[in-house]
Amino acid sequence: MGKLLTGRQLRAIFDHYCPFDDDGNLKPEDQRVTLVAANSNNWWETRAFVQAAAQGDQSPIIVQFSYNSNRKVGGDPTGIFVPEGVRYHANPVVNGAKANVDWISMEAEAWGADYVAISLDHFKVPKFDAAKDYERRSTPLDYQAKIDAAVAYLASKGLGGAVEEFDADAYIGYLTSVDYQQFRADFLDTVSVMQPAWGMIDTEGIPPVLDFIITQDISTGVRVDLNNNDMMLEAELGATGTSGDEVEYQAPSEEELADFAHLAAAFVDYTGAEGVAYDIGMKHSALSAEKHRTDVHKLEVVQRTIIEQTGVYAAFAQHGGTGAADVPRGLIGKTNLNTCFLVAGSQARFEYFDANADLVRAGDKNMCGTNVETHVYLQGVYESVVERYQNTGSYQIGPQVDKVLSG
Repeated sequence: MGKLLTGRQLRAIFDHYCPFDDDGNLKPEDQRVTLVAANSNNWWETRAFVQAAAQGDQSPIIVQFSYNSNRKVGGDPTGIFVPEGVRYHANPVVNGAKANVDWISMEAEAWGADYVAISLDHFKVPKFDAAKDYERRSTPLDYQAKIDAAVAYLASKGLGGAVEEFDADAYIGYLTSVDYQQFRADFLDTVSVMQPAWGMIDTEGIPPVLDFIITQDISTGVRVDLNNNDMMLEAELGATGTSGDEVEYQAPSEEELADFAHLAAAFVDYTGAEGVAYDIGMKHSALSAEKHRTDVHKLEVVQRTIIEQTGVYAAFAQHGGTGAADVPRGLIGKTNLNTCFLVAGSQARFEYFDANADLVRAGDKNMCGTNVETHVYLQGVYESVVERYQNTGSYQIGPQVDKVLSG
């Protein structure tokens, strides 16, 4: 009771709730389910997520830890306050991974939450700069061969037009750079420590061929270097938006959509990804009143094409779920939520302090103690999670999930 889900168990849940039937038809909405994927930035958010998952008949949840949140929890001196004269002597990525996995494992067991899965979210690869003279690191990996293989694969799929003009030496310089190799090591170390059910590498802004190479390289690292055949890997093809972007989302023409769907299927096939993200009009960090519409047509066409051409159901990860005006059940495999929970917790704190400002200023212990976190903040986040479950079809489906996992 209260044991974290494995990647294969999470895979079984996604497969069961695949939005398409065997003939490729979209199932009725009441048979489709989207899983909540909640990003944790601190201990109390993790506790709120687990409590929400454990409540009543139980609801599955994917609790996500980003590269940045792991680094901050682990004590990264570039991301937290550090007093003068104090030095840091550890790897913050590994430290944060250890702390977070220990905490969530304890929480799941303590609250008897049976359907909690760990995910790594937005492990962002270093930005590629073709003009940069990267400091290189010796590596046994043959990146020239990886470049050649990716280009040949794309050509074999009739996707030569998707191959950008590039300088192979610039790509090799990036792939063998200290920056990229350290990222690769940090990601694999985190997977080794946390044993997540799902893991995402964020390749936003990376050119297509390089994206194929990097994602396949990381996939090989997980499957071969770590001998980990459990974790579901999420790959990102192209950019997703951020609140305040000047460029608005433009729906593709039918010809453009068909070409992109073919490219996405090839991407999943080549990289071995079991989850995928691409732009459907999503926006990260949306303000409370900001809502964006989902390009449901693009989503349905691309997801169906991936299945038809690869035989793989690669669950779609909706980034920027806070500002989503709708959640097309099932077509969205998991909706990633972060901002709404940070806002809910902070607003609960603000209202508490605003109502008790005089007592706080006077130094009243009861108003300044841990109750602010253990009651006010925790409850604010918890209630926001339960609210977000409502339009996903995944609320209180514990008995169904139990049958999936036991059958």
